[in-house]
Amino acid sequence: MKKIHLTLINYPSASKAAVYGFTEIIEVTNSVCENLGISTLFSVYACKIEELNSTIETQVVILPPSTSDEFYTKKCLDLNDYLKAMQSKGATLASACVGSFILAHGGFLDDKFCTTHWRLAQQFTECFPRAKLNTNAIIINEGNVITAGGRMAWLDLAVEIISFYCPPTVVSTLSKEMVIDIGHREQKFYRQFIPKCDHGDEMILCVQKHLGEHYSKPTMIPVLAEQFYVSARTLQRRFQHAVGMSVIEYIQKIRLHNACQYLELSKKSVEEIAYAVGYQNVGALRKLFYREYGLSPTDYRKRFTA
Repeated sequence: MKKIHLTLINYPSASKAAVYGFTEIIEVTNSVCENLGISTLFSVYACKIEELNSTIETQVVILPPSTSDEFYTKKCLDLNDYLKAMQSKGATLASACVGSFILAHGGFLDDKFCTTHWRLAQQFTECFPRAKLNTNAIIINEGNVITAGGRMAWLDLAVEIISFYCPPTVVSTLSKEMVIDIGHREQKFYRQFIPKCDHGDEMILCVQKHLGEHYSKPTMIPVLAEQFYVSARTLQRRFQHAVGMSVIEYIQKIRLHNACQYLELSKKSVEEIAYAVGYQNVGALRKLFYREYGLSPTDYRKRFTA
């Protein structure tokens, strides 16, 4: 019997759904292995920070998502020391969602490809410039470090770990038993545009409001700048500094976001939606939409509408 020991860190504010759910999926996996005659047995040891013990054998240390930013935004020396000790013994370090922040605080993601929740991409990049962040991915496996994207990506992480120690028949049976989608997915399928509005530049906030109301109309930078009594160069410089992207990029984001709303909430054709959000050429919408979300408008509608 091959025994695989998993340690789940139940840190302060760790998602209880992930902690208990991970334990449950492992229990189901053990049942599937037994029914299929696979001689692999998983065990899960869920421990709090004060219970960390580097002498307990483990093959994988798992950092679940969090329900608040109280813990993951700060460095925890005790946890870092534990992770370092376990990795030195050959354990794989795995995280879901904001768990990647905990790994990055300890330097475990330096010069490695990794992912976290798409909404936290800018914050993560600013805090950990050495990490190679890719928020399009649901799972990135770097061998001794595995990171998963959004809050529910602990499911994908569990499947990734299970598939490493079990044959494909176990994963396939498990996905049917628990109705888990193990097909190809990317975070960009689910990404939403959330404008940055906490920059403190009142003039740029007014520009953002204007663009939000007139995104479907052609925008000429000199004309827009004249409306706000600044030069085109000043407008573009201040907008880039405040929002983190150019005016044109911002308009494209708003148009694509509204295209998503039309696809999900209306019965308009893709051609009608293209014109409604400001594109005179439906091909332009299709090209930009696929680049942003990794799906065609038609496939997006199929995935996200009943």
